[in-house]
Amino acid sequence: MNYQEQLIRAIFRPVSAKPAKTPTEIRSKTQALGSPEARLSGMTDGLDVYRNNYFENGIRALSITFTSVFKLMDESNFRALSKEFLNAYPKTEFDWADYGEAFPSFMMSHANLAQTPYLAEVAEMDWHIHQIARVQDLSFDADSFNLLQSVPPDEIAFKAAPGLSIKAFYFPVIELHHLAHDERLQQPGERRDVFMGNLNKLMHDAIKSDVPRSILLWRPDYKTEMHQLNELELQTYRLLIKGKSIAETFALFADDFTSDDSTNDDVNEYASRGFETWLGEQISQQRIYGLRRLD
Repeated sequence: MNYQEQLIRAIFRPVSAKPAKTPTEIRSKTQALGSPEARLSGMTDGLDVYRNNYFENGIRALSITFTSVFKLMDESNFRALSKEFLNAYPKTEFDWADYGEAFPSFMMSHANLAQTPYLAEVAEMDWHIHQIARVQDLSFDADSFNLLQSVPPDEIAFKAAPGLSIKAFYFPVIELHHLAHDERLQQPGERRDVFMGNLNKLMHDAIKSDVPRSILLWRPDYKTEMHQLNELELQTYRLLIKGKSIAETFALFADDFTSDDSTNDDVNEYASRGFETWLGEQISQQRIYGLRRLD
């Protein structure tokens, strides 16, 4: 057990005093530190100060990592929830930025949040965004596209943007994220009314649906972006994330993918653009950073 774990264990258990074994020890301690009662009181006060600092630092760290949740909740409720979490999951990481992975699941199982289950998914989104922000930066490799002229497409794969990943959510987390961070939506007016009307419909649909949304996350520069995927996009990015060849991706755009039987206009429109158009869009949106040879 390291020193930090020992200190945290001390914070969350009662302090007990061990009586001195001999009169000489009692006199010595009394002269140096005051009475045993005063010494115990001093120890308790010191732990109280550390405990208070621990909670305040923890609440602040959670409000930074889970900033959307913090903005959507009443501040006093967020502080109370965070304090419960800090008690249930004492910090063992050195850096507060590494703390909080269990916060979404803690929220999901919290009785007081049973009527707002979407907050747990917003917390999960916040955690993913927080993690992607710490992924190593990449530079766009324009020269790598020369591989298309000399290497077969089944031997080449895409270089994905930092943090490119697919996550599943039932609730409209992108819109909830916008609600938390777009200051224009905090002001009364037509913009907010239209947005809230659409959000309420999406929330109602989410409650009735048993199919989650597939959300693409990536970090083009310093800020994580989000996009809800349709069926073909989901297949495309699964191949990209798995490091499959560009030949497999190209096959998804074959003419026979779309058909008169398809009722998904978004998918048909997406496929009809063709591979070259799709590739140009991915580069401009900074989802693809280059090409690489497959091992």
